[in-house]
Amino acid sequence: MWTSLFVSGLLATAQTPLEKLAIPVAPVSVVQAPAVPKSAAPMAPGQQPMAEEKKEEEKKEEEAQKFFLMKLLEGGSGGEFLDKSGITIKGYADMNYTASTAKGLNTPMAMNYKANQFLLEQNSIIIEKAVDTKANERTWGFTLMGILPGSDYRFTVQNNLMDSQLTDNNGQPNTYGVDAPQFFVETYNPNLFKGVDTKVGRFYTILFNESIDPTQNKLVSRALTFMNNPFTHTGVLTASKLDDRWTMYNGLTCGADVFFGPSGKAAYLGGLKWESEDAGTNFSLNTQLTDPSFNQTQGTAFNYDVFEIVFNHKINDKWYFTSDTMYSFINNWDTVASGSPIVDRDGTPINYQGWANWYGFVNYLTYNVTDKLSTTSRVEFFKDTEGVKTGFTGLYTTLTQGVTYKMYDEQLWVRPEFRYDNNSVSKAYNNDGTASNGLFTLAIDVILRY
Repeated sequence: MWTSLFVSGLLATAQTPLEKLAIPVAPVSVVQAPAVPKSAAPMAPGQQPMAEEKKEEEKKEEEAQKFFLMKLLEGGSGGEFLDKSGITIKGYADMNYTASTAKGLNTPMAMNYKANQFLLEQNSIIIEKAVDTKANERTWGFTLMGILPGSDYRFTVQNNLMDSQLTDNNGQPNTYGVDAPQFFVETYNPNLFKGVDTKVGRFYTILFNESIDPTQNKLVSRALTFMNNPFTHTGVLTASKLDDRWTMYNGLTCGADVFFGPSGKAAYLGGLKWESEDAGTNFSLNTQLTDPSFNQTQGTAFNYDVFEIVFNHKINDKWYFTSDTMYSFINNWDTVASGSPIVDRDGTPINYQGWANWYGFVNYLTYNVTDKLSTTSRVEFFKDTEGVKTGFTGLYTTLTQGVTYKMYDEQLWVRPEFRYDNNSVSKAYNNDGTASNGLFTLAIDVILRY
């Protein structure tokens, strides 16, 4: 069964294209893809489409569904206050074990970067008030999300925001730490275009279809393309629904994974999304534009240009396809100033100064066996041309096959996954103490939603 499903995914995605040697002391980075909207506000570019009727049904189901924290507060004054104010409190714990041919670390793969070791990746809590898109006047809301604690913090934490944790362990990151991946206020104005949603604060990027939030991903591990592009932004972002087919995104931020400070620069975050009438297909063009120069004074690389094309298509009730292509570049890179060495194909550390680029091409094919059980094939090509993102030059090819099983009203998820990584040029992986071009991993994670 697994072989046939994986081959099906491979055939559907067989096209040719697109962190570091050690875990970095700054975020590798999104969207990663943004979290699924908490209202009927315009969907983020990477979000999966569905029929309008199904959207409405799932929205009502989500509103009616309460997990452990909300049920615990029911019947008391606290629960009554939350219900009247429209505030919800929820959370999830994501834990995994990754068996691997590597010794110690699975890098450049992340976030399940530790080989043959249990990790509590995230123990997150979310407090939010959704905007009301049915009202005839402007409404407001907010989202507060915290990782308390988790090993993923070392990748998600923004520069100049709680980033001292990355050097607390004798100059190295602690295994576990905290972060606040999202904290923003939100307004929805039904009188502009066909509705304008505005966020101010720190929010998930609109770039790429994967997310920091594990419940928004089909697989345990993240794509290299996701890991080496923006995760979150601080600033302002608007989503304007132009008509029934088109949504436009415009934002002004401090850059990729920067919370103000000398490492950041003004950056434009934007996109344009088209959706078919039956909501079964969508197509997005997204970008980050800034002064794409390496910060020589700070030794940081949070300012680079990104260009993305996303295509989502619901083939039928069982099959779903996603294709995501990203290209990024930076000027004046300096390996010495960054403190991140690059390893030549023969294993010799080298220095690099100048223009650098990286790009990725990722395809997903998902088969929904039942409402509770699905399987996903992911085929990725990621090219780190100068080696500035992963520490090794060359074309990375990753093949991943995973299964998702949801139980107890989707409050408990179990996801086993098999993955093979290969760098065609460099020996980027440490297999039992020996440098190797390839890496095999078998991961399983458990997500408990509460």
